[in-house]
Amino acid sequence: MTRLFDSHAHLQDRAFNDSVDAVVERAREAGVAGMVVLGYDIASNHAALAIAARHPGIVFPAVGIHPHDAASVTPAGIDEVAALARQEAVVAIGEIGLDFYRNLSPASRQWEVLETHLALALETGKPVSVHSRSAEAEIAEPLGRFAAEWSARFPGRSPGVMHCFGGSPQQALAFAALGFHISVACSVTYPKSEQARAVAAVVPLEHLLIETDSPYLPPQPLRGKRNEPAHVGTAAAAIAAVRGLDTGTVAEATTVNAERLFGVRVELPALAGRR
Repeated sequence: MTRLFDSHAHLQDRAFNDSVDAVVERAREAGVAGMVVLGYDIASNHAALAIAARHPGIVFPAVGIHPHDAASVTPAGIDEVAALARQEAVVAIGEIGLDFYRNLSPASRQWEVLETHLALALETGKPVSVHSRSAEAEIAEPLGRFAAEWSARFPGRSPGVMHCFGGSPQQALAFAALGFHISVACSVTYPKSEQARAVAAVVPLEHLLIETDSPYLPPQPLRGKRNEPAHVGTAAAAIAAVRGLDTGTVAEATTVNAERLFGVRVELPALAGRR
């Protein structure tokens, strides 16, 4: 079975209630060898660490403050996130970024929290997972500065991933040129997702990741239902279709990309100990 890696999930979301362990087991059965569970506020950051501790070797935690929650986080909360980020188990700073579509936090506060998290990433040497909605043009400048400093400090390492990328193919290529990965979600299967498929077709394979953004964005056959990591293979299949590759090639390539980005190694249960 080919390995898959879900680079962005929120298993601590209330949509999963007490079913997290079953969700992780279904993911294993579907070939998911690893997944990153990302925080978005203080409580969800602690929950991400707790879930990862229960499922070592397959679930990896990331911590950060989502732009939606930028207005409500306190200085003490930022310090708490920083303390969590310094834990060895944490593989990334995220979910962070800008959201000028919903504007649930004032833009000025979103900018402030973003810059704080980018500085934290540079301090800890952990890549960022970036949310950018209706903000691809605006976020390019700070991410460009961050990528340049990251490259100087950590040569040869990617600075992060543009999660569930919603911009144009040209913007995706520009972020890839800075060293970022571009993550394709299961929503690439939607009939109206022509731009996402165009992005998947042109970004170099070594810069692509796949994700579910669970519990959101289920693949087309499951629209209206809860998404979960077991479905991440649909994103790999969609990428394969637009690139003229087989799904296994895309699955393995994006898994290797995730391993390098997050500094982890993952194995399917049947493959454990063979590498």
